[in-house]
Amino acid sequence: MQGISVNAIALRDKANLYAIPNNKPGYYKWWAGKGEILNILSKLNMQFDDIVNSLEQKDGKYCIYVGVAIKESLRKRLNWHVNDKHTDNRVKNGTVSTLRKSIASLVGDDASDKAATNEFIDRLDIEYYLSDNPIKSQEAIVELHTIERSLLSGEYLYILNIQENRHDLAPKQLLKQLRKQAKIKALSKQF
Repeated sequence: MQGISVNAIALRDKANLYAIPNNKPGYYKWWAGKGEILNILSKLNMQFDDIVNSLEQKDGKYCIYVGVAIKESLRKRLNWHVNDKHTDNRVKNGTVSTLRKSIASLVGDDASDKAATNEFIDRLDIEYYLSDNPIKSQEAIVELHTIERSLLSGEYLYILNIQENRHDLAPKQLLKQLRKQAKIKALSKQF
């Protein structure tokens, strides 16, 4: 599969978003610059020098999250991450993407801080890979789960991945705790 790179902010423009086929599954990587990494690490009580050699690096950027789109098109999944309405109801019902939940808990005032979440997302890059297998097909399931397991096997630290992240330095428990606290804080403001 050939990777295609795009600035996340570019996908706010529907013309750029619609350039991604709507009939293909795939996988994707989110890349951050050093400033964004330092911002994340400060909230996770981690030091850059302690983890830099564990991060996947490319063109001066660091991969912070990987994911797959199997049951829906890659376009739909990326749209969900980038353009989610991120309303109080979506926060309350848990339908905000896991990536947005993590980012909101690290950079926002609370889980409902759409502005801070979007501002951070807009500084990231996305590298995506389209599969030739049909959405929801057994072939796509096997192919993309194999890729996801391989990526999360522990060779690299993907800081914002929780589920199946096998890297020894993955801050999974702390990130879960921060996400829970951010949701509680957001819900407490609604009443």
